[in-house]
Amino acid sequence: MSAPTPRKRRQYKKQASERDQHPIVAFTSDDDAALCYIRQSHFSDESTSDEVQTRDTRRWANAYDIPIVESVRDLHVSGDLEPHKRDGLKVWLSDAPPKPWKTLIVTKLDRLVRNVVDALNLLHWLRARGKRLVSIGEGIDSSNSMSEFLITLIAAFARMERERMKERFRSSKAALKEAGRWAGEGHNYGTMPVELPKGGWILGLDPYAVRILHTLSKMAREGQGVTKMCDWLNTNGVVTPRDRQLQLAAERRGEDPATVELKGYKWQPTVVSRMLKDLELVELGIFEPAEQAEIIARLEEKARPSTRGSNQPHAFSGVFVCSECLDPLWHQSNTAKRTRKSGKTVEYVYNYWHCPSRAHGPMMRAEDIEPLAEQAFYTIFAMVPVRKRVVLPPTNHANEIVKLEREHAKLMSGVARAKSSEDRRRILADGDKILADIDTLRALPVDPGGVQWVPTDQNWQQALEGMSPEDRRLKWIELGFEFAVQKRHDGTWTARWNLPDGWQEAMPELIEWRDRIGHTGKTVDITDMFDWTKIGSTESGNEVE
Repeated sequence: MSAPTPRKRRQYKKQASERDQHPIVAFTSDDDAALCYIRQSHFSDESTSDEVQTRDTRRWANAYDIPIVESVRDLHVSGDLEPHKRDGLKVWLSDAPPKPWKTLIVTKLDRLVRNVVDALNLLHWLRARGKRLVSIGEGIDSSNSMSEFLITLIAAFARMERERMKERFRSSKAALKEAGRWAGEGHNYGTMPVELPKGGWILGLDPYAVRILHTLSKMAREGQGVTKMCDWLNTNGVVTPRDRQLQLAAERRGEDPATVELKGYKWQPTVVSRMLKDLELVELGIFEPAEQAEIIARLEEKARPSTRGSNQPHAFSGVFVCSECLDPLWHQSNTAKRTRKSGKTVEYVYNYWHCPSRAHGPMMRAEDIEPLAEQAFYTIFAMVPVRKRVVLPPTNHANEIVKLEREHAKLMSGVARAKSSEDRRRILADGDKILADIDTLRALPVDPGGVQWVPTDQNWQQALEGMSPEDRRLKWIELGFEFAVQKRHDGTWTARWNLPDGWQEAMPELIEWRDRIGHTGKTVDITDMFDWTKIGSTESGNEVE
């Protein structure tokens, strides 16, 4: 009988704190050197400003005659980020720092860490290298025996306070949003924070971004894809939404936006597509509802892979719609080869338009309805002046008032430095003029903005005669014209021109057609203008040799 196999002793894993902890090296004051650390969050008050932290840390080091190696700053950095991952501090928390140091000084412990794990890890790292941590606000010096307990306790309270700050910030932000105010968060492209005369901020329209959005809207409705839009934006140096927010923030601080160091981001197709489809652009009045609906339809059509024929548009693509479902009609070409008596083979091409569902009437020949639509348009709109659509953003003059108030404050700061009474009177007189201008602006009513139709020096007949069929098609689509046509199964027809939104302001000359405008107020029925019995009486096609 063989001897029993000896049992292996169970191996217990060490705790992480025992496994990673290095031997403690006692701190000595020999060759002591101080590293002052300053951290500032995105939202800070005066007590945690860069200047206050720098002053207090340097004052403590000078009081104990400790030479200062460097003042390290991490500005606009969250306290939740680990100390070893912060851009400014991480190079000093290494075994090969730029300069040797032994004492890390902070004004308060929450400037360095905000949770217990980060606090203990940093404390173990310092002790293993004979360094110490000094927190002025709490009177902590990690070289004594009670430091670990105090740091753990304070870090736990700092974490709790951090969570309470987040809750207060969320509730305050929600309250401001309900009141229609801006809470300091990021904002959509096309908007900008505007300071109210009595304090607080609202989101107004950014004229620079609005012009870019209108250009992109025109490009999208002309059938250009988001890739071409990105190429145009990047080629012309248009700043991205993130960089634009940096410029606006600099302007709010009274700085010159041209001097701001931008991130240099490039426009991406997904950003442009998401931006143009944002429904808030309609709520702000930047886009009309029909305009954005057309943009979305064009972008989706452009993104949809082609499964039939060519992507080359025809002269009425996007203009012809079904009278019943209002979907854009599809163009179809059929070819037929015929042999003449002479033995010569001739190919005929037949062009048709039909409803995508094929449920609303048979196909219609292009040579019938295309000249009909053009003739009807000239009959109705020939002498109507062409008007251009211009969107005016709403304004309460807050931007101008803020600029004048800053100018007044800058001017008044020179009163105390005036070298003579004459200079002082001149400065005060200029200040009174600025205050008068501010009062004038405040007395002006709020301009609601809106859409205006500015007439040009051409009527529709002159404008269209000088255009190519493609340019004419794009012009109709841009303004929102549609020709709704349908051939019924019993041989009767219905046709009308659908007018764009705001046609009353764009074409007031159409009042004479009021009896022909349908119940929707946006259509001109042309069914009884022409002899429809002659339409489609013969079958013909284009001969191609």
